Amino acid sequence: MVTYGFPLRFPSLNRVSYIFSPLILFILITGCAATSRDIIKDGATLHESTDRVKMSENYAVVLANPSDTYESLAEKYLRDKNLAYIIAEFNKNKNITADQPIVIPLKPVNPGGIMPEGYQTVPVLCYHQFSSKKSRTKIAVSAEMFDGHMAYLKDNGYHVITLSTLRDFIEYKQRPPKNSVVITIDDGWKTMKTIAFPILKKYGFKASLFVYTDLIRSEPNNVTLTWDEIKEMVDEGIIDVQSHTITHGDLTKLSEESLERELAESQRIIKEHLGINATFIAYPYGTIDERVMEKLKKYGYVAGFTVIRGGNAFYHHNYALNRTMIFSNHSIDDFAELVGTFKKQ
Repeated sequence: MVTYGFPLRFPSLNRVSYIFSPLILFILITGCAATSRDIIKDGATLHESTDRVKMSENYAVVLANPSDTYESLAEKYLRDKNLAYIIAEFNKNKNITADQPIVIPLKPVNPGGIMPEGYQTVPVLCYHQFSSKKSRTKIAVSAEMFDGHMAYLKDNGYHVITLSTLRDFIEYKQRPPKNSVVITIDDGWKTMKTIAFPILKKYGFKASLFVYTDLIRSEPNNVTLTWDEIKEMVDEGIIDVQSHTITHGDLTKLSEESLERELAESQRIIKEHLGINATFIAYPYGTIDERVMEKLKKYGYVAGFTVIRGGNAFYHHNYALNRTMIFSNHSIDDFAELVGTFKKQ
């Protein structure tokens, strides 16, 4: 059974940040002039205030150079070019021109994605098998359909993020880009590599593969993946691998000893073959209860996924995250509805 009623984690109102108005932007530019010291962030010294850069503990205001981009500014001030979206969104995604003032938040702004009209959510998509042509099997999505899904995400400005980025969001540390989704694939069937993997590469998207380790073989075959094949995909930086247990049994129905084995041994096997520390888990059949959650904590799992449809807001319980299964009978309109990333409130 799926346990409901998990505690929700809402921040107090004084933790919610809002976008600055032009008046406050002016105050930042002029008021920061009194700050003429280095700012220490994550052990690194940021640039001292100058005529073109004004610094405070929370913001930098930069008069842009002709060569500046949001990526270069993120690399320089946030130490990560992948955080360029934070600066871009804060500045209304305006094209950067010479001598344009750019405000750079040095600390997370609105990490819960809360707006007056609602809040951000992140859908986690769940695929299983793929086929070269349309299949009558509900969980076997055709290559054409999967390509269409990925094209929809690309054409409509979606950002495919990793599980670790999702974790930062649900732990109220950092908001991901708007229109963010996570792609996951379960079990470890051969078509994941022969069909899904090339399509993911085509669009530059990453995905997480939840394997149940008994399914994976050492010798090549036509049905399931081998550890070597999985490692090839991991080494290309496209695939991350996490736990789907050993045998794909319902965790809520196992004895204490069997439950601990499913959680601990799947981690050990993944580490042995791939060098990955599996700290995320997809529950077989989506079932979870309090006893299982306690064991997850014991073995260092940081998040777990059900098969409850819907997006994940910042307040979702990390061991009861939603995940939406994608089936072969979904139309593109169905898919568009399933990847909604904002909850009106």
